[in-house]
Amino acid sequence: MLRYLLRRLSLIPLTFLGITFVAFLFTRFVPGGPIEQALAARQQAAMQRLGGNAVRSDASGPASPEEIDSLKRRYGFDRPLVEAYAIWLGAWPGPADWATFRLEKDGKAKVEVSDPSAPGGRRVLEVATVDGKPGLVGAPKGWRLEAAPLPDDTDPAPRFVAYRPEFSGILQLDLGKSSVDDRPVWELLTERIPVSAWFGFWSLVVAYVVSIPLGVAKAVGHGRGFDSASSGVLFVLYAIPGFVLAVALQQLVCFRLGWLPHSGFEFGWTHTVLPLACLSVGSFTLMTLFVKNSLLDNLSSDHVRTARAKGLGRWRVLLVHGLRNSLIPLAANFGHIIGFFLTGSFLIEVTFDINGMGLVSYDALVQRNFPVFLGILTLSSLLMLVGNVLSDLCVALADPRIRFDKSA
Repeated sequence: MLRYLLRRLSLIPLTFLGITFVAFLFTRFVPGGPIEQALAARQQAAMQRLGGNAVRSDASGPASPEEIDSLKRRYGFDRPLVEAYAIWLGAWPGPADWATFRLEKDGKAKVEVSDPSAPGGRRVLEVATVDGKPGLVGAPKGWRLEAAPLPDDTDPAPRFVAYRPEFSGILQLDLGKSSVDDRPVWELLTERIPVSAWFGFWSLVVAYVVSIPLGVAKAVGHGRGFDSASSGVLFVLYAIPGFVLAVALQQLVCFRLGWLPHSGFEFGWTHTVLPLACLSVGSFTLMTLFVKNSLLDNLSSDHVRTARAKGLGRWRVLLVHGLRNSLIPLAANFGHIIGFFLTGSFLIEVTFDINGMGLVSYDALVQRNFPVFLGILTLSSLLMLVGNVLSDLCVALADPRIRFDKSA
């Protein structure tokens, strides 16, 4: 088991690289990315300055080559795909602070750059040309100078970029900044994760606490009145979408009866019970029927009949020999359920005005906010990969006969 666990853990980095690389590739080629969003915002701001009473060529026309180049450098589109991915991952140094400039006729220039180590957070770099090669004069160690030509550049003055390379990415726990409001992605997500984790945890607890006892009760009383009535209720609940149930409960419990708040969220049962019911209704109904059917199959198996023939008590046969084997499929799906901690539900969160991960994920996709999208994907992927390993451990605990070795 230990060898299997180490082998599975060793596969997590490779799987994570594959998932994130495909997602990063997706962000490189999808139209309407951060550059297009920034250009659209620029054009809209230019039109607002005109007040809509006049039309000027620079208000709706394309941006200048300098602006496009600046946007590409800001979001990493100036680098090749593999290098840009390595920079985002934190395995390759990227430009932490940079500024573009043009050389004067005498081959010199002064450029002001951002530098946290300098007084006031700003630094002035001097550039001089020696033997026809521009270079930084008296700059701190680590600063670099590269040519930054523009396509179809009409300005004859050579253009350069000065930057300070730095390892800053996923490996350094840096998810970047949002392309919408320039906030750190970590700061944005840490505001939403507690809310989604709160509902994810209680949804998981409710699903297992309700489904397992109810499934056992239905299996024990199979074909009787309670089993038939509860099956009808479960089928109806499973057929109702969660967001439809949310709207119905909101209208009845919140607006008509006034028992619970209809929007907003504060930690406590008054703001939790209705969204939690809508989030959990689908999972616990399916798991209840799954536990019942699996338990019925195990109770009719040979090893259960043998246990009964040996004179073991009814509840010992039911719980130890029947239910324990019935929980193996649920244990195998435990890792997938853990992913719900971060995904949330967009429709439920919109209905109850809950500021959770589901809403921020939807906004990131609609706004093409790729740093936030990649940050959420990174966290959810890691959680899912670790959850799959935990699922194997839960399966081994549920059934000691299962051993993850080559001979099994």
